[in-house]
Amino acid sequence: MYSLHGGYSCHYKRRTGRKTDGCATCFKTQRFTLLLESHVEFFRPAVGVLNRDNVGLVLLLRPVLSEEAPDGLNTPNLCVANTHLLYNPRRGDIKLAQLALLLAEVDKLSHTPEGQRCPIILCGDLNATPSSPLYQLLHNGVLNYRNLPAWKVSGQDQYWGVPQSRVLPFPLLPDILGVNDRCRYAATMPPKVEDRKTYTRQSILELRYCEFALQRPQNLVLIKGVTDNSPDPQAAAAQAGIFPDPPDSLLRTPHLLQHHLQLTSAYTHFLPTKDRHEVTTFPLGIGSTVDYIFYSAEPVPICSTNQGLRFFQDGQLKLLGRLCLLSEDDLWAGQGLPNPFCCSDHLCLLARFSLDLSTPEPE
Repeated sequence: MYSLHGGYSCHYKRRTGRKTDGCATCFKTQRFTLLLESHVEFFRPAVGVLNRDNVGLVLLLRPVLSEEAPDGLNTPNLCVANTHLLYNPRRGDIKLAQLALLLAEVDKLSHTPEGQRCPIILCGDLNATPSSPLYQLLHNGVLNYRNLPAWKVSGQDQYWGVPQSRVLPFPLLPDILGVNDRCRYAATMPPKVEDRKTYTRQSILELRYCEFALQRPQNLVLIKGVTDNSPDPQAAAAQAGIFPDPPDSLLRTPHLLQHHLQLTSAYTHFLPTKDRHEVTTFPLGIGSTVDYIFYSAEPVPICSTNQGLRFFQDGQLKLLGRLCLLSEDDLWAGQGLPNPFCCSDHLCLLARFSLDLSTPEPE
């Protein structure tokens, strides 16, 4: 759904459920044309860690060339993602699952037919701080969540008292979701059972009778692995539509979430001239950064003494400038948020990029 206002094409995805807020992305039609639009709904009834109504929006755009551009120029596309993750500081498991699903969609849309990846801009209210494990996953591309308490995922524990002891489950992403631990859509999905039987109330009672009396009624339909005398556990599970996780040694690296999008933040989250941290919101009188603009960059090789930290340099997307954020002291002086000068409880983020229109040669 979109409309044109002042030369912009505006695209909006409303949250699922009853609330009317959501995510919007607008672009100038003189600069870009829309190739693909993906609405990402994080609510999945069959997945326990995806039971909230947050959403994401991913657009694939193609730059519009000027008349002076040379003929035959193979320009790269631009993938722009926008989201608002769950707020609840205690449910980091849900936030990570939502982010993994969004990254899988970005991974799919940003791949080019030549096997390369087009530049990416990922924006949104992630409800996580720069020191959080969730931010670590985005910036460093990997997160080990073994024994990680759910309340620690977002780094927002200062808003709560006594934390809960729930740790993240393993695997965090069940196979039924179709997203693997590398935040990509799985190449193969569990096979569907085409000849699944339909049972009535009477047939269910017969199954119960069979279970407790250890006898099979004469008129009970024989289903291999389900109602035979010696059922095979794996066949029974497949017949019921339950597909157990494959062995970790084959498909999973235990407790690791990864992605290969090579993202870095347009902001540094620190104000060197003030010796203070940047803040984007001011809940309960505490300044915090939870809003971000991430973009594609080239990783810089580093030595092994950096404890897994990654450093980047600009690639096809070049950061030209950004709107300066404020510190917590600045917001205290301005009566917090919202205030007479800012009607929102969040500050605006603004970044300017240039896009190199020459596509790199395939490796």
